[in-house]
Amino acid sequence: MKNWEEEYKNSELLWGLNPNSTLTQYAELVPAGGKVLDIGIGEGRNAFFFAQKGFSVEGIDLSETAIERCSALSKKHHLDVVAKVADITTFDIEPNHYSFIILSNVLNFFPEEEIAPIIDKVKKGLVKDGLVYVNAFDINEPSRKKAIDKYKRLGRNSFFDATNNMFLHYFTKDEFEGLFPTYRTIKTGHSYAMDLSHGEPHYHSTLELLAQKQ
Repeated sequence: MKNWEEEYKNSELLWGLNPNSTLTQYAELVPAGGKVLDIGIGEGRNAFFFAQKGFSVEGIDLSETAIERCSALSKKHHLDVVAKVADITTFDIEPNHYSFIILSNVLNFFPEEEIAPIIDKVKKGLVKDGLVYVNAFDINEPSRKKAIDKYKRLGRNSFFDATNNMFLHYFTKDEFEGLFPTYRTIKTGHSYAMDLSHGEPHYHSTLELLAQKQ
């Protein structure tokens, strides 16, 4: 697994504090009093948005530095955000507990065989009619070309970067939209946009899904 701790230590705010612009559109769909879980909470950019809307938010991340920053910022701004250091592959999500679970830019950093067990945990953690939001890189993502040229290939769209100890998985449209086959699909989308949140300006090709547990 990539050492995200070093990434956060070497950056003042790795992803910035502006929330995912698409994700913010869905706050009104989450019922008042509903609990939100942000998997891969980072320094809290998405969690803070939902806390400011009055939701109780919990989040996990691998990086201790990210969690420390998230906790400090939520305390400073009096936001109801509880963040802890944890690995989603070993973390137990409380069953039937969350009205909204966020997986923003998370699944593409796991080996293919670990993705389905993560999805199963999310399904168990949602209440009936609960919502899940997922975004991830697709096969048109510019970094895939670098992965093909430089990294060990584990599958058609899965790679391992030994230098950074990092897995990369790029989703096909059908694969991505099939993550929650029994859920009601509320919205799917694709974006190819410039990312200004970290490092030099660069582009990402991303798939998005909002689905509801039946």
